[in-house]
Amino acid sequence: MLGKLSARFNHFELVFANLSLALLVLILATQVFFRYVLQTGLTWSEEISRFAFVWFVYISASLAAQRGTHIRVTLFMRWVPGGEKIATVMADAIWIVFNGFVVYAGILLIERTLKYPVYSTSLFLPLAWLYVIIPLAHALMILRILERQWKFWRHGIPVIADGHNAGPEDAA
Repeated sequence: MLGKLSARFNHFELVFANLSLALLVLILATQVFFRYVLQTGLTWSEEISRFAFVWFVYISASLAAQRGTHIRVTLFMRWVPGGEKIATVMADAIWIVFNGFVVYAGILLIERTLKYPVYSTSLFLPLAWLYVIIPLAHALMILRILERQWKFWRHGIPVIADGHNAGPEDAA
């Protein structure tokens, strides 16, 4: 039971990113069709496509952290005493602290926009609900960073994926 739940959770970012990207493409295609074929614009399409893009980017960042393909500067790793292992742990610790600050600031942002509501221009949606992605994605990144470190120290799976282990089988 726990294994199935874990497997489903491990695909959360992939499914959510794909849905966000599909929504983005669908809305943009609809917008182009209405603008150039029907000679009329859709007032809401730009706003939805912008929100879908932002959600796609944030969730994809968590997906990249899950797979170990998030961008890193590895040039200085060989100069750190203790080598790549220690440098990766130090870098991930800094990354976790940064993500923690973003989670905290994102929660404050949501609280503020719930207390003093701000609405989107075209759809009149409360922006607080759209901002939920900020702390959610960064909390997921913390979880995924810790998961990558656990897999490395427990099973020897590299924290930084190369071309051979960056696929879905690595994420399980």
